[in-house]
Parts: sequence; structure tokens; C-alpha cells
Amino acid sequence: MEGAARGPQTWSLRQGQAASGRLNCYIGAHLSEPYTPRIAADPRSRPPGKPTSLDSTLDAVVAGLGWVLLGLISLVVTVVTLLTVFSLARSANEDWHPTWGWLLALALTLGLPLALAAWKHHEQPKHIKLAMTWLPGAWNASALAIAVLLIPDLVGTALRSCEWIVQGHLGDAHSATRKLSAFGHEAADNIDPGGGEFPKPVLENTRVALDRDIIVPFTEQGAAIFLSLELEGPSGLTKQVDYLFDTGASYTTLTSATAHELGIEIPDDAPSLEFNTASGLRESRMVHLPALILGDVRIPGLLVSVCDSCATDRTGGLLGLNVMREFLVQMDYQGSRMRLLPRIHEGRPNRAYDIGPMLDLAVEGRPEIWLGRIRWVVTMTNTGSVPIEGAMPRVDFKNGPRLFGERVERIEPGEIGRSLLVGEVVEDGQDTGSLEFTLMLVEAYW
Repeated sequence: MEGAARGPQTWSLRQGQAASGRLNCYIGAHLSEPYTPRIAADPRSRPPGKPTSLDSTLDAVVAGLGWVLLGLISLVVTVVTLLTVFSLARSANEDWHPTWGWLLALALTLGLPLALAAWKHHEQPKHIKLAMTWLPGAWNASALAIAVLLIPDLVGTALRSCEWIVQGHLGDAHSATRKLSAFGHEAADNIDPGGGEFPKPVLENTRVALDRDIIVPFTEQGAAIFLSLELEGPSGLTKQVDYLFDTGASYTTLTSATAHELGIEIPDDAPSLEFNTASGLRESRMVHLPALILGDVRIPGLLVSVCDSCATDRTGGLLGLNVMREFLVQMDYQGSRMRLLPRIHEGRPNRAYDIGPMLDLAVEGRPEIWLGRIRWVVTMTNTGSVPIEGAMPRVDFKNGPRLFGERVERIEPGEIGRSLLVGEVVEDGQDTGSLEFTLMLVEAYW
């Protein structure tokens, strides 16, 4: 029993000794090696001067944005030069087909830079692409600068007409046409100040014929003055009528019966006008009177008012301002006579005063302002029964300039004439709807 008890104890000691020996050998073997501590690397620590992947990405993004910006600038300069060259080609030869103008403009603005880049980098196609990012802009900017220095008048003329590129497709009243016109005129005025030509009315020269006085007798009835004159119809038929000299009447009148006798038609849709007389405001239809003869002076082409209530048993109508403005008038009440000194017109007499009520004037589209400039189309509708020639509108801006439109050669009855009006104005605030302006007719002929 004792031997059996000691057996396991002896085995246990031997096992412990063996384990202890192995542990001592393991520790001794590792202690004999040099000890090197291992520390985890800090991701924020890097050798000086060596970029991280984030820095490289940012540099690439900035470089890419720089190339994009450079390309956009080059594109804008190239487009401006392209339009300028195209307009120059059109100004030089308006008979050219637009295709040839575009081909010439493309060859000068893009073809030459491409040829230069291909010649320089013919062995490196990638470099050609990079060069075409900036080379067209530099090439065209240099060409524009040289052209502005050498031929500013031609460049200005081309820029002032650049809107026609879109005008044919979009029309004069389209916003794109107006914007392009404003840009072109603004650039042209900086390059060639005062180079633009704008329509102007014909200055009507008149003189009073002092050596050709006309004596017209009149009769008085209280404060009223009556005189005799002659009316002429379309067929040449005339009628002698006594008229009341009315200094307060804007237009001369006639009755519907007299108009019928003379062969003057009074359409139902004839334009009507409210005008002043000595007895107050009256509204009536307006018709064209071929001529009125006072003394020995024949006044052609008058606008008269059909007013039956303006006639009495004593008079056939009112002699208004549109007739008497043709004379210098002297009254001799004691001699019961009127001395008329006619105004002599050098050339064709301007009848805008008479024709004005016959033309309905309006701005086509919204009256917008871009860069302090306007490009409006003024429509003129002939509501009368007689053709109108040489009509020219004018727009007067409140506290601003007066601008004249292009002359319209002829407007038939019922038709619409279109006059282009371009110019620089004083902008009244940012809201273009608050502009105050007046349209009027300054020149027209029967």
C-alpha cells in the first residue's frame, strides 16, 4: 500500500522536473536573443516632402478645373472671333452665300490653330489635344487685338450688325436678337466710338413768302369770323364753302353730305379722333381730303374730320389748325380782311401732323432694355384709305433721349409697316416695365 502510494508521487516529481527544464531552456533561448520593441506605425507620420494620396487627388482636381476654365475662356474668345469674322465677311460682300462666310470664319478661327498644333506636335497626338484647349483662345485673342488696332471702324461695323445671325430665324423682336444686338453695339462703341449711323428725319426747310401775300376777305358775326374756301375731291371736283375760322380746332371739318358730293368715301371703320374745338371736345371719323384751296394757295393732302354738328346754316364747317399752320396770318378787322403769308416748302411737304391719326403705332413685343440699349420694332398700321409714304416713328423717353426709327417707304391701306429702332437710352431703374416713353410720327407723306 505504501509502495503504491509513493509511486505516483515519484512520477509527479519527474514530470514537474521535466516541465521545469523545458521552461528554463525556452526562457534561456529567448533571453539570449537581442530584444527589439515593435511599435505600431502612426498613419499621420510620413517622411517630409512625400505627398499623401489625398494631396495627390486634390492636386489633380485643381489641375483639371484649371484646364476646364482655360478651355471655357478659349471657347468664349473663339466664338466671339468667329461671329466677328463672319460679320466682317458679310459686310465685305453681302451677296455671299452664308455657307462660304461660315467656312471662312471656321478656317481662320479653328483651322489655323489646329494646323499649327498638328505641325508642332505631329508625333504626340495627346499634346495636340492639350494644345487645342488653349491655343484657339490665344490665337483669336491676338487676332482680335490686332484687328481692333488696325481696322477699328470695320470691326465696329461688323459688331453692330452681328444680330442678323439669329434675326432671320427668330425675328427682330425676339429676346436673343435684342441681347446680341445690345452686346454688339456695346462692344462696337468701345472699339469705335461714334461709328454707328442712326436714322434721322429730313429737316424740313420752310420760309415765309413775304412777297406773296394773299388777301382773303371775311365777314364777322359777333366774335365769329367766316371766310370762303374751296374743297377738292379725289376726281378733281371742287366745291365752294363758307367756313368758320376756329383757332381752337385741331383739324378742319366737313359734313358727310359735302364728302358725298366730292366723292370722298367714309368707311365704317375709319379712324376716329377726339379733338378740340372752340365749343369743346368732339369725336368724329377722319378721312383724307385731296386738297383745300384758300385764296390762290392750294394745300394738298389734308386729314379732315367728318362732323355734321360742326356745320350750321351759315357755315359748312370749321377751318382748323392743320390748314392755318401753313400760313403766317395777319388780321385786319377794320378792313374785314385776312392777310396770309404762305410758308414755302423746299421739297416735299411733311404731312406727319395730318397723317399721325391714320397710323396706329406700337412696339412689337415687350419694350425691353439690355445693357442700356434698345432694339425695338415699331409697327405702324395704316387705318386710312390712302397709301402713306416715308413714314418715320420717334420714341421720346422721359428724362432721356429721342430716338428715330428707320423710314418705311410705303404702307398701303390696311397694311402694317415695320420700322427698326436701335439706340442707347438712359435706363430708368432695373424694372424695364417702368419705362416711360412716347411714340409719335415725325415724318410722313401722302
